[in-house]
Amino acid sequence: MLMSLQVRRIQNDGYNVERHTVTTKDGYVLTLHRIPQVDPNDNIVLQRPVVFLLSGLYASSDVWLLNGREDSLAYLLWHAGYDVWLGNNRGNIYCRHNLWMNATEREFWNFSWHEMSIYDMPAQVDYVLRASGVARMHFVGISQGGTIFLVFNSMMPQYNAVFKTATLLAPVAYVSNTKSGLAKIVGPILGTRNYISKMLEGVEMFSTNKFVKKLLSMTCLDNEKPLVCITRLWPAVGYDTRFLNKTLLPDLMANFPTGGSVKQLMHYFQGYVSTKFRQYDYGPERNWLHYQQLEPPEYALEKVSTPITIFFSENDYIVAPADIWKLLTRLPNVEAAYKVPWKRWNHFDFICGLGVREYIFDNIVVSMNRYEQRRR
Repeated sequence: MLMSLQVRRIQNDGYNVERHTVTTKDGYVLTLHRIPQVDPNDNIVLQRPVVFLLSGLYASSDVWLLNGREDSLAYLLWHAGYDVWLGNNRGNIYCRHNLWMNATEREFWNFSWHEMSIYDMPAQVDYVLRASGVARMHFVGISQGGTIFLVFNSMMPQYNAVFKTATLLAPVAYVSNTKSGLAKIVGPILGTRNYISKMLEGVEMFSTNKFVKKLLSMTCLDNEKPLVCITRLWPAVGYDTRFLNKTLLPDLMANFPTGGSVKQLMHYFQGYVSTKFRQYDYGPERNWLHYQQLEPPEYALEKVSTPITIFFSENDYIVAPADIWKLLTRLPNVEAAYKVPWKRWNHFDFICGLGVREYIFDNIVVSMNRYEQRRR
């Protein structure tokens, strides 16, 4: 079964794993995976500091395991003594069920990352707190995972107190300066209200058919032609893949994309057109029904009070440094912002780049350890 893929992977890597499900208020059934700290003598799960990891656009919690037993962030955190929870969002391979809708219905796919923020995140966070028996946790999100964290804590600011720290890797909020060719070509069309964008609401973006994914991953297996695989990333992340760990490409392509809605991407395109970080634009009439105003409201980032650390890069085709600086000016509690020192570091490199452990993952672990030691 698809739902057991990550369980088998973690078990094969030699770790204990638990699979949990939680249902959102609007009926989506989400799967979380936990790598707990277990007493080797009594086989009892120990209460330890919790960290919650959330992946990016059209990805799943599998991305936190792609670097293998030695270099994956999830395992590094476990070895440092943390209770590691891997979250997922509606529409990906682990979250394709709803109590009242089938995945074949358009309404099932009529969501963006806004719904993930106000429904998926509180459901998962509340569940993790109850299951682990702790009152607070650390958070790490990449790309859209950062988007969701920011929207969640701006819309539901009472949850800021739940998070000890938040580390955001290439968080996507403002995108008006993006270098993505996809945004420049398609953004002006899908980022505005027109017949095409209206028709694409409620449409699945990528198929999770296992035969399709097998075919895509096989394009990476010929070591003589690595560009056949890498070119699939170009429209989104750019043409410079110098730091991409190419030995991970077959695994990366077998686990990305893992499903989602077109509306997620269109919501980002709306930000590209409007230059704002705001809720979904349904057009003046429907905006009035949703928001009681003609234009969608901007997210109140001033309410995001969790201590935040951000990693970004000069060569990120999705999140330009100018957009990161714009985000930083609106966040009230930024502890640090690190620009990756390598000029050719790209968006995908934050998860599977050469040197990602040494420069980013190890620093995340050290930072969390420092926080925990200060409060003992």
